[in-house]
Amino acid sequence: MDLSSIPLFDHHCHPLQRPGAALDGAAFRRHFSESTDPAMAPHLSFSLFYQRGLRDLAALLGCEPSEEGVLAVRQSVPLEQYARRLIEAANISTMLIDTGLARGESCSLDEQRRFLPCAIHEILRLESLIEQLVVETDSFPELEEAYRSRLAEARHRGVVAFKSIAAYRGGLEVLPRSRAEAAAVFPALKAAARRDGRIRLSDRPLLEYLLRVGLEAAVAQELPVQFHTGLGDDDLDLRTANPLHLRPLLRDPALPGAPIILLHTWPFSREAGYLAGIYSHVYADLSLTIPFAAQGGAAAIRTALEQAPTSKLLLATDAFSIPELFYLGALYARQSLGTALDQLQAEGWLTAGQAEQTARQMLYDNAASVYGAY
Repeated sequence: MDLSSIPLFDHHCHPLQRPGAALDGAAFRRHFSESTDPAMAPHLSFSLFYQRGLRDLAALLGCEPSEEGVLAVRQSVPLEQYARRLIEAANISTMLIDTGLARGESCSLDEQRRFLPCAIHEILRLESLIEQLVVETDSFPELEEAYRSRLAEARHRGVVAFKSIAAYRGGLEVLPRSRAEAAAVFPALKAAARRDGRIRLSDRPLLEYLLRVGLEAAVAQELPVQFHTGLGDDDLDLRTANPLHLRPLLRDPALPGAPIILLHTWPFSREAGYLAGIYSHVYADLSLTIPFAAQGGAAAIRTALEQAPTSKLLLATDAFSIPELFYLGALYARQSLGTALDQLQAEGWLTAGQAEQTARQMLYDNAASVYGAY
């Protein structure tokens, strides 16, 4: 199936880098891997994603299918113009951007709005907000009050979803925590903030207590909540990132209603599809799995659809920093979905009309329904 005409509602991605020094080959290649191991550098050009990506970029840009050819084109025009060209070719209608990954060199949302041809809205990363407020406040009561206040005004400020990276900070098993347990770890965190000027939130009593506060705020404002699950960089213990660990939280009667989106999910696409198939408020996403799982994209879609209804599966790019990842993420999302739907039609699981409906659901309609058609 050719799905190029269906716009992608890119419900999870990250900011682009501001224009700066031209990328050399080594810096460019690093964006195509989740590894932070410097010794991986000689191997990055041999990933299937990178090798195929260069050919597909060259086909779009009209250059030699090589790293040198692609870099020459990207360096020949202003980055804003180049990025606009790739996003237009990707047919991305909407970007929901997780600003928690933003660095000093990242574009602000307003900067991106000035040169990108799509709607752009903010996803608030809860752990990043907590880390910021630990630095800015002097006591746990002050921290909690500031946190609740910021969350309560989120929708008014234009935030369209919350996101948690608890998976990166000890895993997805989120225990009930008392306010006293959370307050007890604040002094050590504050001491670290005074010493280093920043913290990395990994103290589970405080994280888990404030995460539930965040979920309550999401319910009150009817905001979706994204959870990182599965695939990530080597700061993640993949064993603790299985979305099945979230089951007690998903069943908690004190936290009804807010849509929960299980991001990425590889290699737990089957588990995520199962959860999306039994809980009405749970959705499964395959961003990052596609394109980083290379030829495995169609298989991941089919695996998730073993249990998940077609109305519960979302696609996005999870792209970051460079516009090439947005283009390739959208391209491979459509190609993987088209392959999976062709296979399902050939095997009699879907009619042609149902396959067309499924394509529109997973590329646009499901996300527009969950987040709002901005």
